[in-house]
Amino acid sequence: MIRNLLGAACAILATGTVAAQEAYPTRPITLIVPFTAGASSDVTARAIAQKISGPLGQPVVIDNRAGATGGIGMQAAARAEPDGYTLVVGTVSSTIVPSIISKNVHFDLFKDFTPVATMANTPLLLVVTKDSPFRTVADVVAEARRKPDTLTYGDSAGLYRIAMEALNDQAGIAIQGIPFRGPAQAATELLGGRLSVNPDALGSIMPMLKGDRMRALAVFGGKRTPALPEVPTMIEQGFEDFEFNGWLGILAPAGTPEHVVQRLEQEIAKAVEAPEIRKLYAGLGLEPTVLSAQQYGDAMRSDLQKYQSVAEKAGIERQ
Repeated sequence: MIRNLLGAACAILATGTVAAQEAYPTRPITLIVPFTAGASSDVTARAIAQKISGPLGQPVVIDNRAGATGGIGMQAAARAEPDGYTLVVGTVSSTIVPSIISKNVHFDLFKDFTPVATMANTPLLLVVTKDSPFRTVADVVAEARRKPDTLTYGDSAGLYRIAMEALNDQAGIAIQGIPFRGPAQAATELLGGRLSVNPDALGSIMPMLKGDRMRALAVFGGKRTPALPEVPTMIEQGFEDFEFNGWLGILAPAGTPEHVVQRLEQEIAKAVEAPEIRKLYAGLGLEPTVLSAQQYGDAMRSDLQKYQSVAEKAGIERQ
């Protein structure tokens, strides 16, 4: 009898536990976007939030908290309750790069956050003006060797600087970075003939590529981008293990229950497969890419280690 009663009690407790897990979410979810409204990351986050709200049965509300290259929003998310009701959009610029080059990082990426899933990949390119004499990266390298310290690029983002320093290191050259506040300013300077080459995200310069004002010499990622299938990767052009990507993902505060992370991961994966999301991505210069929570965490650790090594070798100091 006692054994039967204990068995029944355990069954009730187990049922209650499952029911409690399945109850998520029971109220609106806040998705912090650590960038301004209208930015590519914001547009993407809003589309995904709207898409997953239906299956979740609760609205996913966007909260823009821009500033400090994403630091303000990331810090707010790190301090939130780990209950699945506060999430944050993470990018390489707001997670990996500050952990390497910033003195004032008020969060620990791996202690304060739990990865949920990625939403998209942002192809990065090395571009020149349409009239540039450079047709390949080899042309750039040859000129940099012929005229040391004369070629320039726009140093408009931490990831771009790290990627260009990797190029410099592998080729044994010194293309000089000229600091700019943002990629748009650097692109303008390139078009004005005041830069030799420039690293930039596909989405930012797509109009200039389509308008025949710029040409792409290489893709910084590990594979060619479907948007520009004729443009080879840096690896194809002889640069070993040269893979620098931007990505958009969603993170939760550390300690968020596993069943909550799994539910969100599943819904994000489904959303990214939707035709309307893929159409939006094509217009933004994004590639639909979903990494699971485990894969996302592994990718961030790998990126951090690799980028940290490049930064240290190049003597990039924290600022």
